[in-house]
Amino acid sequence: MQTLTDLKKKLLEVREIQSQLDKKKTLLLTTKRELDKQMQELLQKQSELERLTARTRQKELQLQNQIELNRVQVQSHAPEVDYLGTANKYLQNDLLALLSGNAQAATRLLKHQQTLNPGRQLDWYLEKVIYDLKRDRH
Repeated sequence: MQTLTDLKKKLLEVREIQSQLDKKKTLLLTTKRELDKQMQELLQKQSELERLTARTRQKELQLQNQIELNRVQVQSHAPEVDYLGTANKYLQNDLLALLSGNAQAATRLLKHQQTLNPGRQLDWYLEKVIYDLKRDRH
């Protein structure tokens, strides 16, 4: 039979093990609370990210709609062909090539030259605008 001292030693060992288990349990509970807090923060950030993504998609759709609207507006604004109708086609093509196809800019430049130098032929205005553009580029 075990003696009373052996039993006391065993009881002390059991209490020590119980104390270590309690410490580990406390540590685990603290760790669990920290992890729960971090999980809550992650969920909040995920929710914020989803809101930002939705707003980004909405802005992207608005921009795509605006681009499409601008494209339709540009296509609906036909160049003022009547203004250039009687002019030399080669000069017209040269001018449009210099302006990357921007017929509105071509018309504006021609009208400006017409106000500066009234009474000239349309071909003269074309040549003058082409000359000025080439001169200014070099």
